[in-house]
Amino acid sequence: MNPFKPSAGHVPPVLIGRDMVLADFEEGLDNGSGAPGRLMRVTGARGIGKTVILAEFKRMAEQRGWQVISETASAGMARRLLDRLRPKQRSFSFSFEPSVSVMNVGGSLGGIHYEKTQLPLTLREAMGLRLDELEKHGGGLLVTIDEAQAAERSDMVAIATASQHLTSEDRNIAFVFAGLPSMSSKWLNDDVMTFLRRAQPERLGDVPLTAVSQALADTFDSTGIPLVGEPLRIATHATAGYPFMIQLVGYHIWHRARRRTANMKGDAVAVTVEDAELGVADALSRLGDTVHGPELDGLSPIDKTYLLAMAQDDGPSSTSVIAERMGKDVKYAGIYRMRLLEAQVIEEKGYGKVDFAIPYLREYLREHAAYIRMTLGLPDD
Repeated sequence: MNPFKPSAGHVPPVLIGRDMVLADFEEGLDNGSGAPGRLMRVTGARGIGKTVILAEFKRMAEQRGWQVISETASAGMARRLLDRLRPKQRSFSFSFEPSVSVMNVGGSLGGIHYEKTQLPLTLREAMGLRLDELEKHGGGLLVTIDEAQAAERSDMVAIATASQHLTSEDRNIAFVFAGLPSMSSKWLNDDVMTFLRRAQPERLGDVPLTAVSQALADTFDSTGIPLVGEPLRIATHATAGYPFMIQLVGYHIWHRARRRTANMKGDAVAVTVEDAELGVADALSRLGDTVHGPELDGLSPIDKTYLLAMAQDDGPSSTSVIAERMGKDVKYAGIYRMRLLEAQVIEEKGYGKVDFAIPYLREYLREHAAYIRMTLGLPDD
């Protein structure tokens, strides 16, 4: 079975380059209510491994006897959380309130009777009830929210209110929010979301190539298909330290090598240069479909125009030259530069210079430039 899993949120065979964030979360669980790691926001570009981190947090919490509720932000998120927390009659005691019903029969004075109805639960109350049970056995409740930049404000307010009250009551609860960098700019400037400003920030970046090389070599070796020498160098550098690309490259190279060596033994089963090169080509094609295309779909037309202007350079681009290519002044272009920096699509490379932060986005833009320009109504270069 192929050991690499290039699918959204699937925990890879070896989780590399994330020791610090995992240690911060583990420390938060172990140090009790109020520990920084119990309220955390995780940001990073698409494909950098945010969902994988949430899955690993879930595993770590469950090992300690915690219950984990995981949600992906979209309309009605708070309601879905409430529905999942709503107590079952066999496990919890219900609260009731009387309702008055006046029945008029044949002109007589009405009779008054009481109907027992469940009090409506707030998110805070529902979490509190669940914690009452979990804490009896030394457990706690972890709530993870993925794609938090897409959440509705009303949902975030409900979660913020619950978080603040339960934390002040020293309940055994933890919240982790993960999303694109726009999550921070969207919610941290909202006065109601002061609790997110206090959340421990964890920004995920690329993995060092030395760690990538070791992880690839170890994983291939564990399946009986050695990856060493030049093939290992090709595979390692093709990943650019980008977590999703590590899985893609590993998956496609292993697939190529396994198919070629299915009936071979000895040294012949090792990955060849051809296996590595063809596997990298397969991975790059898949990267464009799963990362580059969706990333561009979420950008404005002028954002895309800025990136097309950058793609004309083989390395870092001058911001003044980009503005000139766009036919705009530097101040105007600078607005979109800041937007792309905040989204971690591009990164600063010294004074007045920017470069692509997402691996191979330059190549993707060049390959699809004609189509993108057509959709934007721009003339061909």
